[in-house]
Amino acid sequence: MADLNEDVFSCILAHIWDAKTLHSILATLPQSHLLFPVALGRLWQLPIYLDAYDPRTSVASREVLDYLLGGGASYAASIRHLVMHDSSLLVYGAVDTAPADMALHERLPNLLRRLVNLESLDYHSGPGIGMNNELVQSLHHLERMRAVAVDCTIGFGVQAPSAAGGYAVPGELSGRYDAKNWEMQPFLSTMGPQLTSLELRQVNHTMFMALASWADIFATFHGLEHLKIDITDGVWDWDGGGSPAMGASSAFIFPFLGLPSVKRFELVVCDKTLSGSQKGPLNLVHCHLLTVLIIDVRYSLGFTNFNPIKLFESLSPWDFPELLRLEIKDNNSNTSRYHWDPDDDDERVWRFEEREYPGLVPSFLGSMRAGSLPKLDSLWVDEKTLIPRNSSLQHLLDADVDLFSSTDDEPSGVVWREALGAAFHRLKSLRIGFGAITHLDAELILRLCDPTKLTQFGFEWNWSAYGQDEPFSPELLVALSRFPKLADVHILFPRPGAHLPGTPDPVVDARTIDDVQSIFQCNGSICRVGIGNSVVWERHPSEGSPAILLVSDGSITSNPAVPKFYHAGFMSRYDWDEGNPDSDNTIPPRPLRGQEIEQLRDLLQRIM
Repeated sequence: MADLNEDVFSCILAHIWDAKTLHSILATLPQSHLLFPVALGRLWQLPIYLDAYDPRTSVASREVLDYLLGGGASYAASIRHLVMHDSSLLVYGAVDTAPADMALHERLPNLLRRLVNLESLDYHSGPGIGMNNELVQSLHHLERMRAVAVDCTIGFGVQAPSAAGGYAVPGELSGRYDAKNWEMQPFLSTMGPQLTSLELRQVNHTMFMALASWADIFATFHGLEHLKIDITDGVWDWDGGGSPAMGASSAFIFPFLGLPSVKRFELVVCDKTLSGSQKGPLNLVHCHLLTVLIIDVRYSLGFTNFNPIKLFESLSPWDFPELLRLEIKDNNSNTSRYHWDPDDDDERVWRFEEREYPGLVPSFLGSMRAGSLPKLDSLWVDEKTLIPRNSSLQHLLDADVDLFSSTDDEPSGVVWREALGAAFHRLKSLRIGFGAITHLDAELILRLCDPTKLTQFGFEWNWSAYGQDEPFSPELLVALSRFPKLADVHILFPRPGAHLPGTPDPVVDARTIDDVQSIFQCNGSICRVGIGNSVVWERHPSEGSPAILLVSDGSITSNPAVPKFYHAGFMSRYDWDEGNPDSDNTIPPRPLRGQEIEQLRDLLQRIM
């Protein structure tokens, strides 16, 4: 056997994205070993975290800072990605900055001056401490910086009144109740032109109006190709009557921000904002440049949803000639999928009515028959948004049944089937938005896909339609076996009870392993199977039945080590109050990084 040299070892480590694994490798190697600096170098290529969430983590973070600001200048220069979490204490309705936050924040400028090779900064400060002028000045020398993600607010907004009357005029509540924002203009003027990716979180009305006035600054961002903006914070232009709704109304006028080169646009938006037939926040960017469009729909009101979502009634598919991927994340509360028989426990089960997206299928996707969306090859929809409300998928897609009358308002089943068929036949990657399906539904859906093209297939499985101890549907396995290029299969939600609430790592039972094994066995081209968000197994060659390896356990959601296709579905929640798992499938829990930060501190203590 040939010796393992530095180059080969480096290639192996390039496939490891888990810091815990790298720390285990480093713990087995003496510092004098030839491969120790190779493993250490790989660790510095991964994100480095500092956090003040709890006292123990705060202490570990401060000690990491001590080493990096002490004799660890060379290690600081090796850091490529920094993620920092401030947190604040809510005391009698007012934000009081925690001492642990101040201890980290006051030293951040000194740290940034040493991170000469920093490529990305992810700064969570809301509620927390905004970037002051000293911190912004410490960024000037970071010539390699290309990606920045920040919270725009630096505190909690005052709670707007919960009910109403006609006492408010549009914009009045935002002026009175918006959270304080940090002054971002110096930062954008300084760093903006060199960025390729910008994420703006917690944008309230006050912050947005400031952003809209900086079009001249944004016009210089020629390299910025990725923009993610969260416009769900605060009450924007609510005009009285009923409960104040978060975000903008459907009548709000969104201007073009001035960014000339955005190709990947991620929009986190409230459902009320998209409830009118308006282009709305899609005016913020040049649609004709977009290659990826991700629309993440959240609630304006926590106790109901605004329905329907009419955005696609006003979008012309001909305005998206470069679009490769359309993704719709519909954050619809539904705890029924965590139970074998939801009717057994009505108090712990709720399900909001699914939002409809008129115009999405018969008009927007249906236009692909005429040649629109010429480059679209990926459609990812995680909730029941591709089917009319109260409609049966069997009736919708079965060619022998025409459920709908042929009217202008309600297209016929034939038109619906032809629209979906035109879209699905072109796709390489499909995450279907039909709600929980059975094998009968899956057969109809896959019949619309091209076996020579489809490489990824994701869906929500209707576990309760089958026996609790039954094996995975053999009929579905037969259907999957007919796709010779199929590489990825993703089930969005696991068997009820397969994941215990409150555990950061998935509790995978034997039946789930059998399910995964059977999917691999049905088709030799399948190389990955996922169940839930970033819980992924890979095929490994072996004699007889294929061996499978859990390569991502979902403990840190949206794991960059697995394809983005698996960044959807069930996420484990931290069960602080012994409640059920959170019902949403869009908003990830805040990862607890304390153990990882402590491991980094111990490593720095060892080598310094």
